[in-house]
Amino acid sequence: MNQSAKPATNTDQRKVGMWTSIAFGCTDMMGGGYGALVGAYLMFFFTTFCNLSALEAGSIIGLAKVVDSVTSIVMGRLSDTFWRTSLGRRFGRRHFFILIGSPLILIVYSLLWIPGISYAYYLVVYCLVEIVVTMVLIPYETLPSEMTTDFNSRSKMSTTRMFFSGAITSVVTLVGGLYIKAMGQHNAYAYTATGVTFAIIFALACLVTWKFTWERPVSEIEATADPNEAHQSIGQFLWTALKSYVATLKVKAFRQHMYLYLLGVTAQDLFSGAFVYFIVFGYGLSTSTASFLLSLGIIGLPLTPVNYWLFTRLGAKKCYVLYFALVIAGLAAYYIMYMMNLTRATLIPALIVVTAIYLFFKGGAYSIPWNVFPFIPDVDEMITSKRREGEFAAMMSFIRKLTSGLASVFLGWVLTANGFKTGATVQSAQATHAVVYVLIFGTGVLTLLAMVIAVTFNLDAKTHKVLVGEINRLKAGGSKADVKPDVKKVVESLTGVKYENCWPAADMTQKAAPATNNSSENDSSSK
Repeated sequence: MNQSAKPATNTDQRKVGMWTSIAFGCTDMMGGGYGALVGAYLMFFFTTFCNLSALEAGSIIGLAKVVDSVTSIVMGRLSDTFWRTSLGRRFGRRHFFILIGSPLILIVYSLLWIPGISYAYYLVVYCLVEIVVTMVLIPYETLPSEMTTDFNSRSKMSTTRMFFSGAITSVVTLVGGLYIKAMGQHNAYAYTATGVTFAIIFALACLVTWKFTWERPVSEIEATADPNEAHQSIGQFLWTALKSYVATLKVKAFRQHMYLYLLGVTAQDLFSGAFVYFIVFGYGLSTSTASFLLSLGIIGLPLTPVNYWLFTRLGAKKCYVLYFALVIAGLAAYYIMYMMNLTRATLIPALIVVTAIYLFFKGGAYSIPWNVFPFIPDVDEMITSKRREGEFAAMMSFIRKLTSGLASVFLGWVLTANGFKTGATVQSAQATHAVVYVLIFGTGVLTLLAMVIAVTFNLDAKTHKVLVGEINRLKAGGSKADVKPDVKKVVESLTGVKYENCWPAADMTQKAAPATNNSSENDSSSK
């Protein structure tokens, strides 16, 4: 097999060291940095420098998310089955999309930040940005599950990924603030310079991940593949994909995971979208000050290992409850400061302290879903005996895009309905109160709901180890009748399915053995 494909050995025969984790994690600079730029600046850029109303700006983001949700659905299934093509076998079913995404993100993301064109232009370009980002991130998100089955290795990769995501989120707003300060508060090209700078960084990061990571060997995929899928028409492919996506929601751990993830990140969508408005119109400070405050999240980067330590020691449930509670406490602090009408001399230091603490705990809450996600396909494998990392990543992205779009439309609608004026340096009391209430109470209520649901989440290192042990026993030809009662209980608590209805191919080892040998020979002959 061509070296570009990288999946030449079994999943557990290659160790994931720190340098490999770094090479993997750096592409989430695009995931985190892109989201930070859009959340912090895009609506403000549209309403201030592009002659768009708040509702028009919100509708661009919302419509693009809806369009991209379709891309997510197609991309997950396409990535999972791309190994059947010559390009997939040469470059890898995941790595091919990461490779071609590098130049595309450089082009489309740079085009997004050109001021003063038209609604149609920004809608089309932003749709393209969302599509390209999804084309890269869905295959990218499957790599921990592709590269190793070890819980600690996957957790290390996810933590490294969150480190890069958190770092770039802070760096984005710090660099953006410096451009704004240097080029002028009312200079649209300060935002253009920021966008182009990070488009270059995102493109380079994709190349690093493509070069230094690997994926599951083709022979391993072929052993469990449905041969009928190789001859499907486009209509059959889409129908099979749709049924498969709906089936992901049958996995109890995945449903709970989605509730927590969507509530948590949608809350932060509202926070990010409203924050610059909140600082500028609520507190009467500058956009560069708002950028500086958002960049304070970088203070928490040295403490990133603490998030990893807490996740591996406490488990997802306790971490969720802790971080969500502290996020709500931070929102309460913002509201108290707003109501107190503090002087500038007191307000700035207080905002620095509260924002730094808030962003650290917000980052911790956001990192947990990505620490959990690599283990979800293992739960599904217990039910189906298949590996569907791409479909779970796509389903997660699909629903996430819809909620993110709704959050942007909701923010734009609330601001417009309360008299927000495009390009104005001062807003009415009603418009200002609308910004404050969306940021404080909108974010707070969604976070509180997520905290309540977190109490029921049971996937952690201990239960995952039990689950993988049972999968390996069944793969080795073990009988379902010999399952231990405590193992059965864990399996049912994670899958939400009766144990008797799990692992429909208990005799797969015997059936797949010849196919594995043949595919190994084919794989070797292609090297």
